[in-house]
Amino acid sequence: MTAPAVLWPTLLGVVYLLAGLVCYSRRGDRSGSTDASGLGTFGPVFVAAALAAFAGEHFTAAASLAQIVPKWLPDPLFIAYFVGVAHLAAATSFVARRYIRWSALCLFIMFALFVLLMDLPGAVAHPTVRIAWSLAARETTFAVGALALWLADAARRGSESSPELTVIIRVWTAGVLLFYGMEHFIAPQFAPGVPDVTPTAGWVPAPHVIAYTTGLLLMALGVTMLVERYASAAAAWAGALMLLLTLALYVPQMFLAHTTGDGVLALNFVFDTMLFGGTLLVISRAIEPTQSMEAVAGAIAVS
Repeated sequence: MTAPAVLWPTLLGVVYLLAGLVCYSRRGDRSGSTDASGLGTFGPVFVAAALAAFAGEHFTAAASLAQIVPKWLPDPLFIAYFVGVAHLAAATSFVARRYIRWSALCLFIMFALFVLLMDLPGAVAHPTVRIAWSLAARETTFAVGALALWLADAARRGSESSPELTVIIRVWTAGVLLFYGMEHFIAPQFAPGVPDVTPTAGWVPAPHVIAYTTGLLLMALGVTMLVERYASAAAAWAGALMLLLTLALYVPQMFLAHTTGDGVLALNFVFDTMLFGGTLLVISRAIEPTQSMEAVAGAIAVS
């Protein structure tokens, strides 16, 4: 029998993923996009599925997660549960395509607080630990992705576009891809995708080849994102790469897990990599050329 710590987060993630794919397939608008595959349309769905899974993790492992809440904050256990509720609320908003503007703004604030209160202080306290900076970059990118979703929804509502904000989103994302790409060459023994300190699973063939290939692709796509004309397509391809790694490496690992600890680890790899991939797809749609922004915003239209 699957442990609750694995079962409920997985179930929530899968349910929200399927519901989102159905909803966006029926109402999604892939026209006017530089993303030829149309995969970018489903960026919010992958983000929602990951948020739902992490909400389940907050509900089933609140006591453990409360231990990483900064000590000076009151009632860590309540905060752990509250973050889970916030994750699930945002996931529901994205899948139902309702109040996306407010959900994206709140999600941006939440991830920004994670960075300012936990990730950045941890990285500054341990400046030589690369994984600390990788974590700070990851959480910041999640915040940037939420901001990108807000930007697209604001454009749909007739607000003037912000070229400066779009440039910031594009350049930041390009820098993170370059950083993550280099990490694959520095530490190819670790699981590919979003840098971590967990070695690649033993059943994965040619792990170093996969790591170097992933790193090379991420660096190439990061450089390409610096060129405005190709930035949207590059971000979409980077998102697709993350989703491919999720499907090919980390989903099978969930079925191969023999203990609850292994299952939770695999669960985190699946949905963390999915969240990063979905975020890149959201960013790819938000930084498309101005003339297609109306079509981009229509893809996430809310009533």
